[in-house]
Amino acid sequence: MSASSPSALGPVPSLDSLRAPLPAETDVAIVGGGIAGAALAFYLARAGVEVVLVDRGELNREASGTNAGSFHLQLAIHQLSGAGTGADRDRLLADARLSLEAYRLWQELDDELDGDVHLHETGGWMVAETPEQVQVLRDKHELEQLAGIETEVVEGDALRERAPYLSPRVLAATYCPTEGHADPLSVTPLYAVRAAEHGAQLRTHVSVQAIDHHPDQPHRFTVRTDQGDLRARRVVDCAGAWSGEVAAMVGLRLPVRHEGLHVNVTERRPRLLPSMVQHIGRRLTLKQSSQGTFIIGGGWPAPAVPLPQRYPTRWQSAAGNVAVALDVVPALGDARVVRTWSGVIVFTDDMSPVVGESELVPGFFACIASTGFTFSPMFARQLAAQMSAPGEHEPFPERYAVDRAQP
Repeated sequence: MSASSPSALGPVPSLDSLRAPLPAETDVAIVGGGIAGAALAFYLARAGVEVVLVDRGELNREASGTNAGSFHLQLAIHQLSGAGTGADRDRLLADARLSLEAYRLWQELDDELDGDVHLHETGGWMVAETPEQVQVLRDKHELEQLAGIETEVVEGDALRERAPYLSPRVLAATYCPTEGHADPLSVTPLYAVRAAEHGAQLRTHVSVQAIDHHPDQPHRFTVRTDQGDLRARRVVDCAGAWSGEVAAMVGLRLPVRHEGLHVNVTERRPRLLPSMVQHIGRRLTLKQSSQGTFIIGGGWPAPAVPLPQRYPTRWQSAAGNVAVALDVVPALGDARVVRTWSGVIVFTDDMSPVVGESELVPGFFACIASTGFTFSPMFARQLAAQMSAPGEHEPFPERYAVDRAQP
C-alpha cells in the first residue's frame, strides 16, 4: 500500500479490511483510490459523513503513485494553450491563485495528517532556450506576481552565478523559492489511513461495472460492481484518467482525456541540483532526490493499451526525455538511468478542473484535475466542505462545471 513504514503512518488498514465484502449501502460512494479519492474520503469522514471508497486495483497504483512528485507553483507548459498568456489571462491568473492556495494546504499536511508527506521546498527554476520562450517567462511572471506567487526572471551572468549547472543554451529562467516536491508513495496512503481511522470504509479490487440512477429513491444510485451492489445517496467520480468512463455510466460526458507518460530515475550521484528544474517550452521536470538520484519526467508519452494492461515504457520517450535533461543540465551526461516506469495523466479539453455536483444528475459529483498531485488535496477539501454542509460555502466557478461538455 505504501513505501512508508507502518510506524510512520499509524495502523495501516489490513488486507482483510480492504478485501472485505462491500456494505449494502452508504451515504457517499467514492470511485477511485488515488490522491483525490483518498483525500476526499478523509475530509468527508472527518466531518462525520458515511463513506465507502472503491478502487478496481490497489490504492495509489495509477497517476497518484506513478508521477514524479513535482510540486508546481509556477505556471507550466501544460497550462498554456499556445494562444499566448494574453489570450488566456483570466484562466492563467485564476490557476496561479489556485497554486498559492494549494501550496498553503501542502504546508499544513504533515500536521493535518499527523505524518510525513516528505514535502521538500527546494525552490524551482523554469528555463527558456529561445527568445520566444523568454518572453513567455516574462509574461507569466507578471501574472504570478499579480496572483501573489513570488517569482523572478533571471538572465545572463546572474543566472550563471546562481545556477552554474544550467547549460549555456538556457537564456533565462524564472525562479520560485517555494517550489519543490513531495513523495507520491506516501501522501495517498497517509490520507487513506487517516480516512479509515475516521470511519471511512476502503475496498480494493472492486471494479465498478455500472451505476443505476434512481432519482426518486433515498439512495439515488446503485453502484454495481464485480463484488456486489452498493446503494449510495451520493457518488463521487475520482477515477482520474478513467473518470469519463465512470461519468458515462450515469449518462454524462466529461471533457477529459488521458495519456501515458514516463518517469526515469538515475543512479545516485553527488549533490548537484539544489532546486527543481522545469522547461517552459519542452517536456521536462528534473530534480535530485534526498538519496542523490535524479528524477527525470515531464510527460513524455507512453503508448495506449487496453485494460487491464498497464501503459508500457517506450525507448523513444525515455531517450527523448533524457536528451532534454542533458540539453539543460549537461553534467548529467555520465549518470546512468537505472529505472524507467510509465504512469498516466488526465487532461481536460479546456484546461480547467472538473469539480462539483452535476445539475443534470443531482447527487453525482466529480473531483478531477490535470495537475492532480498538486491540486487534488485542495479540491477534495473544498468539495468535502460543500458536501458535508450544503449551501454554507461558495460554489465552485462555472468553468469547473461537471455538465459543461454535454451536447
